[in-house]
Amino acid sequence: MIPYNYFAILSVILFAIAIYGILAKRNGITLVISAEIIINAALINFVGASEVFNSYDGASYALIILIMAVIETVVFIAMLIILSKKTGSVSLSKLRKFRG
Repeated sequence: MIPYNYFAILSVILFAIAIYGILAKRNGITLVISAEIIINAALINFVGASEVFNSYDGASYALIILIMAVIETVVFIAMLIILSKKTGSVSLSKLRKFRG
């Protein structure tokens, strides 16, 4: 059995990498990848807790959250495709000219 500390350390490292990715770049694709890394860090916590408590609840919640994250990513990528057709770039700074 793997100790929970390993799960927590991996989760914190992934979370820090994703926060850096969000703050360092304003590219839409980088934002999607960083959001997915944050979600995966949370899923690692769920699975680690389910292993510690010998229950499948955390793993089943992780599966549901993973399905929702895939749906969210598909919608955001569709919005990025529309943005790239309008502006020619996936940079989120180009959204300023669409203000009302």
